[in-house]
Amino acid sequence: MLKKVITAVVLIMGFISGISAGGVAESKTKAGKTWPDCSLRGLCVGLPRITMTEEKTWERLKEWNVNVITINFTYDKHLADMPDSSTLSQVSPEMEPYRCMLDRLDKIIVLAKRYNTFIVLEGGAAVGSDKINVAQHDIVESTENAERAYLKNVIDLHMYLGKKYANEPAVLAYNFISEPHTPWIVKNWQTEVVPSFIKAIRSVDKNTFLIFSAGLWGFPEFFDTLTPFQDPVNKTLYGFHDYAPHNYTHQGIVNRPRGLEYPGILKMFDSRKSKFWDRKTLYEYMKPAIDFKKKYNVKMYVGEFGVVRWAPGRAQWVEDMCSLFEENKIDWTFHSYTGWNGWNLTFPADAKESNEPDGRVETERLKVLKKYWMKNYIAPR
Repeated sequence: MLKKVITAVVLIMGFISGISAGGVAESKTKAGKTWPDCSLRGLCVGLPRITMTEEKTWERLKEWNVNVITINFTYDKHLADMPDSSTLSQVSPEMEPYRCMLDRLDKIIVLAKRYNTFIVLEGGAAVGSDKINVAQHDIVESTENAERAYLKNVIDLHMYLGKKYANEPAVLAYNFISEPHTPWIVKNWQTEVVPSFIKAIRSVDKNTFLIFSAGLWGFPEFFDTLTPFQDPVNKTLYGFHDYAPHNYTHQGIVNRPRGLEYPGILKMFDSRKSKFWDRKTLYEYMKPAIDFKKKYNVKMYVGEFGVVRWAPGRAQWVEDMCSLFEENKIDWTFHSYTGWNGWNLTFPADAKESNEPDGRVETERLKVLKKYWMKNYIAPR
């Protein structure tokens, strides 16, 4: 009898010690990563900037009750705050372009574990992404060779990350090329691009979750063109980025006119017709993704959604988006915190443009988001 009691106590203590953010018992075995059984609601923090390695940043996230962050992992060329390379750990030659990013990521993971926060890595901005990004004004159209070379770099990066973090529970998922938009990749997304990635990553990492969009720019409207991908370990989710209507959320960027108000008569893009946008219209726009979620009984993760800080009606837009995610049991991270302050939720409409990480202002958008973050479950610290 005593032996049974002792065994039961050991099992219970093992379960308790395995609880992580979101209240999920993480197994210590190689198959240990499980998706949280509660909602994930958090923030996009952009690149692994130095601010993400500072305790004060994580105290701020703790204050807001955030339980997940999305990091846009890329190569060192994009960093404005590069340290002296002599202070960085050595890496394999093929990972040399990511040396600082990898060092930062290791430091961020330590803090994420300390603050019981999950990490989703978006690694689509691998070496070669600048050669195919048609959003850049000097690139009109990418070539198939450039896209294939870029895809190989994305896969190589994730193979390295997979070998390193397969058993790291804080690294919950990889969001693979979250905004596919170039001709060859979009055309072959379902048949070649994603399957080749799954085959490669599962050869080294059978634990970390994979998140896939449906196609062009990661917009939800394209989910009616997709069927679920085959994953040998069944740890696949689906996701989208939502900035609808684009002309409203991106107003004032690259000469787009300001003063567009939500709810109101708006265009998704200049090339599309005007119509009245409100909560109902936002729902209709993301409905293909919601229908896909219901039809195939899969989880959905919105890696990015956001609106510039000067857009009239911005707080209502954030409220409508969050309430729709809540209603349809979709996890999400808001864009953004840190980085350019045009998106940053801690800066008011009239703030001077900067890259300061925190404006220390409780804006209308922040108030809305905090209302939803307060619903998050965070394991006892």
